[in-house]
Amino acid sequence: MATVTYGHHALIGGNRSAAIEGTLITIILAIIFTSLQGFEYIQAPFSIADGAFGSAFFVSTGLHGFTGPLLIKLKSFYILICQIFYIFFF
Repeated sequence: MATVTYGHHALIGGNRSAAIEGTLITIILAIIFTSLQGFEYIQAPFSIADGAFGSAFFVSTGLHGFTGPLLIKLKSFYILICQIFYIFFF
C-alpha cells in the first residue's frame, strides 16, 4: 500500500515521474505476490484429504486463496489502466 500512496501523493503534487514509478512498483509487487501465493498452493505437501491440518489449512485459506488473488488482479488491472493514463495523458 505504501507504493500506491506514494504514487497517489506524487500525482496530487504534479510529479509525473514519481506517479508512474509508484504505480509501476505496485503492479510489480502485485504480480510477485500473486505468483508466490500460487506457488504456495502448488507446493503444499498436503491436501485437503490429509487429515485435520490439511482440512484446516485449505478451509481457512480457501476463501482468501480465491478472493485475495482475484481482488489483487482486479486492483492491479485498475492500477495498470491508471499507469497508462499517467504515461499518455498526464
